Amino acid sequence: MRKKWLMSVLALLLLISCFSLFGSRAEAADYTQGVDLSGTTATIWFKSTVSTSWVDVHYKVNNGTQINLRMTYSSSNARYEQAVTGISGGTAVTYFFTYNNGTPAYDTGWFTYTAGTTPTTPPSNSSASIYSIAASAIPTAPSGSLSLKVMNGTGGAYSDSQIYWGVLGINPANGKWSYLDLNGNLVAISAALNDASGHLTKNGVNYANIYHTVSQASWVNLPKITSGRMFLSVGTPLYIKTYDDGFAGPDINNATDPNRNIYFDFVEFTVDATGYHGNTTRVDAFGFPIQHRLVGLSGSYDKTVGEFESETRAGIFTKYQNEVPTAFKSLATDQAPYRIVAPIHGSFAAGGANANYFAGYSSYSTQDILRCDGALTDAATAAAINRHVYTTSNWNNVANYYNAAPANYYAKFWHDHSISGLAYGFPYDDVNGQAAYLEVGDPKGLIIRVAW
Repeated sequence: MRKKWLMSVLALLLLISCFSLFGSRAEAADYTQGVDLSGTTATIWFKSTVSTSWVDVHYKVNNGTQINLRMTYSSSNARYEQAVTGISGGTAVTYFFTYNNGTPAYDTGWFTYTAGTTPTTPPSNSSASIYSIAASAIPTAPSGSLSLKVMNGTGGAYSDSQIYWGVLGINPANGKWSYLDLNGNLVAISAALNDASGHLTKNGVNYANIYHTVSQASWVNLPKITSGRMFLSVGTPLYIKTYDDGFAGPDINNATDPNRNIYFDFVEFTVDATGYHGNTTRVDAFGFPIQHRLVGLSGSYDKTVGEFESETRAGIFTKYQNEVPTAFKSLATDQAPYRIVAPIHGSFAAGGANANYFAGYSSYSTQDILRCDGALTDAATAAAINRHVYTTSNWNNVANYYNAAPANYYAKFWHDHSISGLAYGFPYDDVNGQAAYLEVGDPKGLIIRVAW
């Protein structure tokens, strides 16, 4: 039996308190960078052309644990440097920088260096890249709203007319659940909408048609909305029942749900008087790669979260099987080819083969740990157990996360394959600022890229 989805603002309010201070995407003209290899020591370097007094480097070796360090300034080379030892031929180092230009701080994009080669970046002029859209090209929406764009990043797997999106949320002006039309209006939903003209039908059942395709609009105005959820799908729209007081979202635990055999995903957000607050999420499942970019009006904020653009859907499925421990592998086959499900929706649920996976590590059940509910509602404790730092004295050292079992290796995987190492792999993954969350007080544009 599917339930009505009544989104809570609480999760977004919790996320707001954990928002990263470093919000802007860097302009390449601000710096040069590279890697010098001497023997088995690789020196990552950063040379600023602006007013920079500190630089942090964030790097991974062969896609291992992300290391975050303050770089040392070399007076002789007039640049910031960080030595990384043990780099043999063929070793891959991926990295990005955070640096200041006076007061503002900026994040660069990711770079990749393979020992014996030169660093590379994604194609800067690719029309399919989320970064190909200049901030200045984003239309300025009416005050209190922002411009929204959904991009086709599937590389030809799906045409613009085959990528569907729809927004549902509460209209703060009247408190009614509504959907977003292409004119930027929030239109109240109801039970009658399921049978309205243009409705969808599957297996003889009617559903509301609140969807648009990428081909139908370049930009759409997104007004203030509470507990908004953007549903994304490819090949076909989703089948969601609407009611006067909410809607019945997809239920991946229900084998008869009409959306079980559809490739779909979603993004969550609220737009209010204090700005835009939103995130991508892997709390329930992974459907396909998503990038989520937010740009501010002032020009000092431009940040992207989500999976790396270099990742493909097929590649992620393969990497997941290769990288996670045995207990977690079936999560990529339970509902294949449509999604990789979170542990609580697979063998870690009550009665499953791994129902007692966390037994002995704490006094909480595996299900309460993964859902972060029941007897376990303290956010910091839930996060510490999922990350396997519960028995340590420091729950905030990211380098110590997921280093031993039992741990939520499903969540670890998404951190390893996401921009800046940020992902929402379990309900309280925002603790210590680890969630793929974006927020700005003066939003100009929101760009969502659907990849494949």
